[in-house]
Amino acid sequence: MSRAKVELIPWDPKSPDHVTRMIDQRIACGWASDLVPQWQENQRTGFKCIYWLVLADEDPEREARLAKHIAEYPKEKNPILDTAESISATPRTPTRASFHPVGHISLDIDNPAAAPLNLPIPKENVYWIKSLYVSFALQSCGIARAAMDLVESMATSEPLCARTLMLDTVSKEDQLRKESMVVAQGKLPPTPTHAWYERRGYKLIHTINNFYGFPEKDPDGNLVIRRTVFLRRDLV
Repeated sequence: MSRAKVELIPWDPKSPDHVTRMIDQRIACGWASDLVPQWQENQRTGFKCIYWLVLADEDPEREARLAKHIAEYPKEKNPILDTAESISATPRTPTRASFHPVGHISLDIDNPAAAPLNLPIPKENVYWIKSLYVSFALQSCGIARAAMDLVESMATSEPLCARTLMLDTVSKEDQLRKESMVVAQGKLPPTPTHAWYERRGYKLIHTINNFYGFPEKDPDGNLVIRRTVFLRRDLV
């Protein structure tokens, strides 16, 4: 299997088709579908920079991969159009080309929920990688890796000019516990996301219990303690 090649197309918060597709993908992801209305406002203001993950034309297995995705998610069989007129509150000219998104990713200018933690990070030129989702039908195809390569490269350029990237995720030890299957649709990942990000050069700077507030309990009714890790990568 060849490694996937992707491109990034901005999410259009004003498009009903884009909004519906985002809700569908967040439902498939398993969380945050209720946050999409707030994301619309955040995308308009530039607080969030959400991009669709799209299989590039030069991907040799594009059609086969897209067919696999649509077979798993038939509600997504119809393409949507590139209609976003801005990204990071900066005007752009949409191409109006049709495409099938197979996931999405966001670069946020801040993470307000983490403010009370007083993390050791710069005050400026910091972006948070958030809401990375890749179709479960296309896991292990290299889509996430290709998307991160693009995002990390793009982040250092205008209009973002990022110098540091941050992210948070469940600790690698806790993600492989059976209780984590509650929020992973009954599936444990072959590689914990924490470990995957570490291999990309992200360094652990903070750990906190139950940051996400998941209410799971173990088979004996005891509250599950799940650690959230905060990772940092300096780009320049």
